[in-house]
Amino acid sequence: MKRRKQCAAMVFLVLLLAMPSLALEPTGELNASMGYVWDSEDSELLHNSTRTGFRFVLEDDLDFGSTLHFSTKGWWDWKQKDGDFALDQLWLKGYQGDLDYQAGRQVISWGTADGFNPTNHFARMSTDSLLSGALGGDPLWAGQATYYGSNWSLTGVVVPLFTPQDIDDQMKRMFADEDPQAAMVLEAIQNTKKPRGFGKNSELALRAETQLAGFDVQASFFTGFEPLPGLEMVVTVQDIPGIGPTAVPSFEGTYRRQNFIGLAAAGTIGSVGVWGELAFGGPAKFAESENPLEIARVPLSVTERYLQAVVGGDYTFPVGKGLLAQAQYIYRGQGSLLAPYVLPKAETMEPGEVEAAHYLYGRLGYDFSPSSSLEMVVLHGFKEKVGIILPAYTYRFPNSIQLKLSLVRPYGEGEFTSIGTQGRLAVSYRF
Repeated sequence: MKRRKQCAAMVFLVLLLAMPSLALEPTGELNASMGYVWDSEDSELLHNSTRTGFRFVLEDDLDFGSTLHFSTKGWWDWKQKDGDFALDQLWLKGYQGDLDYQAGRQVISWGTADGFNPTNHFARMSTDSLLSGALGGDPLWAGQATYYGSNWSLTGVVVPLFTPQDIDDQMKRMFADEDPQAAMVLEAIQNTKKPRGFGKNSELALRAETQLAGFDVQASFFTGFEPLPGLEMVVTVQDIPGIGPTAVPSFEGTYRRQNFIGLAAAGTIGSVGVWGELAFGGPAKFAESENPLEIARVPLSVTERYLQAVVGGDYTFPVGKGLLAQAQYIYRGQGSLLAPYVLPKAETMEPGEVEAAHYLYGRLGYDFSPSSSLEMVVLHGFKEKVGIILPAYTYRFPNSIQLKLSLVRPYGEGEFTSIGTQGRLAVSYRF
């Protein structure tokens, strides 16, 4: 973490010094927010966050037809005494004839669905992103190029260095509520050796795109690694003083290579926008152990190929200035959104059953005026009949000042319960 902050600071300083020669015009955002959480046990509202932050952007069109982009962001929570300062994006993009290219730290856009993209295996999202509705994912170091034909295009993406999913504090609390052995699971994830080096440990994706009957149709292939390591419960025999030979369980992780093929389409039927996306594949099998002291090795992660799919649509109803309604059905053959691991059966120590998960994502948006809007997002899980509701009201003042009041309200008893009821008042200024 310290090294990452130092690198971001050095790049930031270099670009600041280069501003006069590159004729860069800085843009960005200053923001502040106050967060509250409802303590259901004591029935009281607790102030849990006072955060200030920024995002600073430099972008310039270079002489040879390319664009250079740099952005950094940071925040500090005065209540939690915690913060972060990091490089956000740093990329160069341009074109040569029918070929577009972009290289550097960037957000990879992949697929046709809104936020939940089965074919996008590059997405890494924090809890803040999920709860704020910013589902585009975090940037990563990559290179991508697109070649355009007469009625088709071919895109390739190379991620030279693998980036695992970061587990923030909110995710750790979710793990603790879902898994009685969360501490051991989190330790195993942290201790799992990450794929390093360029070449055999790089990630690659290809996408072919064309137009059919007015629909944008995509076919894709991905080979890379799981964002979180596959875990196994390993039971070994250990000679414990005073007890003797004893079966002792532990967790071990492996970042397994996974391969997926995908299809996606988007278009309109009358006044209704529609899209669909699916991916099929899975990770490699766990390697066989050669440790003679092991009694059992039980997988906690999916071991078979599986299907992911999203089907959705949106329509603007003629109500007032227009009521935007959006709905998506989400199918996850690998199981829950928030519980990537399944514990073995306690009685038999057989692998737990990975059950497919079904969700419905809905969104309503209404603009009262150019300066005032209301949005409501709902994510519902069919298996446990649980979900979260995220209403938000935004008011835009003159001079690029924006005020946003938002709420996160889980319902039911299940995977979303640990999120808790949260409220946030945020103000931002864009320059």
